[in-house]
Amino acid sequence: MAYDKNIPDVLQLLRLDLGNVDYTVSRDTTIARYTIVGDYFPRYCIADVADDADTMDVRGAIEETMHTILDYGGTPEDLRTAMGLVPEAEIDSDIIESGEYIPVDLGYCLDGQLTSFEVLPLDECDIEDVLNGHQIENVMTALNNLPVNLRLPAAKVLSQGGYTEWQAYQICKAFEVGVDADVIAKRIANPVLNHAQMRELRRIAVHTDFADHDASPYKKDVYKTLSNGEYTAEHLHQARELMKTTAIHDIAFPRDWLKLDSRQMEVVRHALKSDVPMDALEEYADGTYTADHMNVITMALTEGMEKPGIERLMNHDLSMEQVWGFYSAISGGRFTSEQLDVLCDPTKPAEVMNAMRTGMTYGLDTQTVTRFADGTFKPGQMETIYHAAADKKWVTDEILDVIADPRYSANQIGALHISAAQGATLDEIKREKEVMGMSMNLKDDAAKSGSVHEAAKESREASAQLGSESHGDKAVEREELE
Repeated sequence: MAYDKNIPDVLQLLRLDLGNVDYTVSRDTTIARYTIVGDYFPRYCIADVADDADTMDVRGAIEETMHTILDYGGTPEDLRTAMGLVPEAEIDSDIIESGEYIPVDLGYCLDGQLTSFEVLPLDECDIEDVLNGHQIENVMTALNNLPVNLRLPAAKVLSQGGYTEWQAYQICKAFEVGVDADVIAKRIANPVLNHAQMRELRRIAVHTDFADHDASPYKKDVYKTLSNGEYTAEHLHQARELMKTTAIHDIAFPRDWLKLDSRQMEVVRHALKSDVPMDALEEYADGTYTADHMNVITMALTEGMEKPGIERLMNHDLSMEQVWGFYSAISGGRFTSEQLDVLCDPTKPAEVMNAMRTGMTYGLDTQTVTRFADGTFKPGQMETIYHAAADKKWVTDEILDVIADPRYSANQIGALHISAAQGATLDEIKREKEVMGMSMNLKDDAAKSGSVHEAAKESREASAQLGSESHGDKAVEREELE
């Protein structure tokens, strides 16, 4: 005959473990089917293959099956649906007085007398007609590795899906560490999750209260969202760590933080550990700042930067190079608000801003710094000019006007500065610059000039040679006139 589809899965799962020593489907047990007065459904228990319905201890088989279900972690509902067993307190008092019921054990009874009982042949209750080989292997993972009282709940879950070996391991591990069976079945044993995601959801359930029976509906819903398969294992890991940190600081976990990527979550967790105030944290932990940007703001807050400085850093239009430049300028504490207004200009590239900061570090006034930051000069040229402008002893305003020429490379400008520092007059520097323009390709930057000292030396030699040649020409002219 065909397989009886009414046979409860719970009994078939138990048969895999009962008497099984070689990890194959047991052939020592079978299923017995019986009916009860007033019950419209057939009920079942486990029996030995050699049992005969006419001679066997029927009540003993029912009692042994009941104990096996409970020992393996089954529930009263399993007893009710599979075997028709109910607590004696639920049986009508008239039936109890008449004796028309069958007490079994532990206060459980059959609510009526048996009307039939038959032991099914193996071909009518072969478990391989219900589960495929892979499902049986997964069930055996639970039966062979978990404590007895956890085997049946885990086997129920593993028999329902095509889990991989690693997924089956994580599901078993969740049962082993005490995660609630309903949480496992509904949230962790989600076929769309890979084993790493299952692992992190199991850890969240163990190390936080987001999956507890007593958790608030809000927290349970957050856990439900985490288990929908949209979050990577790394994201779930960071969410778990962040949940633990908020719990330690007695802070409610904001659901919006789930929108953050894993690196952003890590920065938020670091901020909480660093005692960044929650109201300040919420202003930049909204997902609109990158993790790197958030990290700089966190550093500024933990170091005590004042609100105006924080507001400068929280400009969404800044590149990370600008963010770091702003942070360095503000946190240094050496610049006035006026200078910071000039430095922390989001319209200027970070390289330009860093060059301007160098000029202010040299002690130059804002006007001088901004004069050479109008886009005419490259950052390298700016720094060289600022260095020269700060050399008040040798570089006058007139000399600065001569050497601050955007057509000349930073090395060439530096060479003219060195000449001034070595005592050259304004006219000598003008002549050196003229010769430099004649003898050097202005577009060939520092490649031909080498170091600034070599450039200065070459310029002076060229200037001297030109002066010597001019002197010789004049002598010849005088001789010819004579």
